[in-house]
Amino acid sequence: MNSSESHFSVKLLLDKLTRLPSPSKYWVGFSGGADSTALLQAMYECRDHLEAPVHAIHFHHGLQEAASAWQEHCESFCMARDIPIQSEKLEINPEGRGSLEEESRNCRYRAVASILGDQEMYLTAHHAEDQAETLFINLMRGSGIEGLAGIPELRNLENGWVARPLLDCNRADLVAFLEERALEWLTDPSNEDTVFDRNYLRQELFPMLEKRWPGLVRRLTRTARNARISASAMAIFIENQSGDLIRDKLKMPLQKLLELDPEMQTLIFRQWLRKHEVPVLPESRLREFLAQLDSTQITSQAEVQWEDWIIKRYQQDLWLHRRKPFTVCPETEWENGMELDIGPDAGFLRLIGEPAPIPDSWLVRARYPGDRIRLLPNGPSHKIKQFFQTAFIPPWMRSGIPLLEWDGEVAALGDWVLSHKFQAWLFENDLEYQWQPSDSVLARLRSDCQRLNEYYE
Repeated sequence: MNSSESHFSVKLLLDKLTRLPSPSKYWVGFSGGADSTALLQAMYECRDHLEAPVHAIHFHHGLQEAASAWQEHCESFCMARDIPIQSEKLEINPEGRGSLEEESRNCRYRAVASILGDQEMYLTAHHAEDQAETLFINLMRGSGIEGLAGIPELRNLENGWVARPLLDCNRADLVAFLEERALEWLTDPSNEDTVFDRNYLRQELFPMLEKRWPGLVRRLTRTARNARISASAMAIFIENQSGDLIRDKLKMPLQKLLELDPEMQTLIFRQWLRKHEVPVLPESRLREFLAQLDSTQITSQAEVQWEDWIIKRYQQDLWLHRRKPFTVCPETEWENGMELDIGPDAGFLRLIGEPAPIPDSWLVRARYPGDRIRLLPNGPSHKIKQFFQTAFIPPWMRSGIPLLEWDGEVAALGDWVLSHKFQAWLFENDLEYQWQPSDSVLARLRSDCQRLNEYYE
């Protein structure tokens, strides 16, 4: 690189990447704008020095008339450089609870989470101005130290990571990098609309503050960096104090939480969400929810919802998951074959062993009120509800668990409670019965419920 090259360079990017975990694949978020174009071009120029392949991913938000043209531009850019690109169409609900910006971001990261393979890394082109804007917006929201820490350079996401290697780079340097190479980029006209908070900061407020306090972005990014150091130290302290309260991503033991003083409850609750990469719960909503959980007024209906997440109490646990963790198990006839697809969330039911003919009238469905199952030939029938209660499965999750019906009677609940008739048929045919859910919450429930076999033996 010659001395006239901008502060942002391929060498700088390589130095940043060496400080991050080594992934099995890089996914570069590519919108076609200046920032993501600079990042993808730099990744292209240094890919011979990387141990993992570089792929691009473009999100078609469908919010602008030119969205399809932007997708074509991004695909052409990648084709010219032999960079594999994947385009994803997002379904964004403009009537959602948050702002359109938040809805779009949430949709993108849900899509990224579903795409990332094991040890893969998603790179975004967030830069110093983005960091400064995020800190300022969080300050206006009354955020705590984690909010003032701004955008993290690295975080976990499902099986891989999200990384922002350009947080110390100014946008002007990224533009200069592109101009030196005579590369074109797209400009989103909505970036001029000051109805959006970030645009207002960029267009109106920051230029005015810069006149009074030169180097505003540098000052704010330094504050974010210092806050990140303090937030990380506090996180370590809280984890050491929390015991096993926040170890589980799905649920938290309620009684142990209530034994702590209110301030420590708040800190532990926030660390639980941070640890498992869940969006921050607004302070006022968190305090209101903790008040519901006070031992003098505790109710089974206590819950809080924000963005697309929910925390809800069932018996002596708090359950954390997406507001719509899965769909109801669909009613499906099982007429032949050793495997049955029961939907994108419920997954598959399988018979493991040599192929055998399926008996007539097998039906897979969700639980009906009053369902019962007989475990022994001459024994009493048991309410399916009892098994759910024994396994501490919340009522709102039960409809996702498949029941196998045979001749109008329940033959199996999931794959851990089997009727005597069904067990005998499996034994006669030397088969095993297995449920493999696709949804992570259902998979966790299925794993936990294996203990019911021992309970009812």
